[in-house]
Formats: sequence, structure tokens, C-alpha cells
Amino acid sequence: MTKIDLFRNATDVVSYPAGAVIFKEGEPGDTMYVVKDGAIDVLIHDKLIDTVEPGSIVGEMAIIDSGPRSATAVARTPCQLVPIDQKRFSFLVQGTPYFAIQVMQIMANRLRRTNALV
Repeated sequence: MTKIDLFRNATDVVSYPAGAVIFKEGEPGDTMYVVKDGAIDVLIHDKLIDTVEPGSIVGEMAIIDSGPRSATAVARTPCQLVPIDQKRFSFLVQGTPYFAIQVMQIMANRLRRTNALV
């Protein structure tokens, strides 16, 4: 599985306690998050689709399009997330093109796993 290691030393983190809702399905979104520490459950219609661990991302579709959140993200454990808004995403893609490939690989893997559940 693809891991994004670019943020292992990031200090601009947002912390969530276990059980906290990070975002809800259907809400507008403009930020994705890189999981620096902890685990996040991703749910669609209250069904567990994925558990995201350090080095992976949640909320990435918010960076790609302006549609509502397609899933709910809940902290499974206490966690630290690095927020990435559209401006930062564009900067990262320009400065570190492989970052975009990593995001796409994670999205493709998640889509394949989700399709297998349907």
C-alpha cells in the first residue's frame, strides 16, 4: 500500500480524540488530511469502508472537486492529521510531483477496495 512520508516531521497538525467526527458525509469539504499518527475509520452510509493509518489520506476528493463529502471520517484512536487545502495541494504537486502520484495511488486502491464491497 502506498504511504505518504512527506509529512512525518510536520508540526502543523490538528489533533482529534478517539471517537471524534472529522467530517461527515454530505458536508461541503475543502481540505484533505494526511494521517500523521493514529487511525481513522471511513464510513459510507454508516458502513465501515476503510481504516486509514499513518502515511495515508482522508478527504482527498475535496481537493479534486467541489462536491460534498462522499464519506464520514471518525477517529478510531487519538490521532494527528496534517490539513492540506487546495492552495497547499497545488504547491505540493508543483514542488513534489510524485506526491500527486501517491494521492492517485491511494485513491485507486480505496476505490478498488470499495468496489469489492459492492
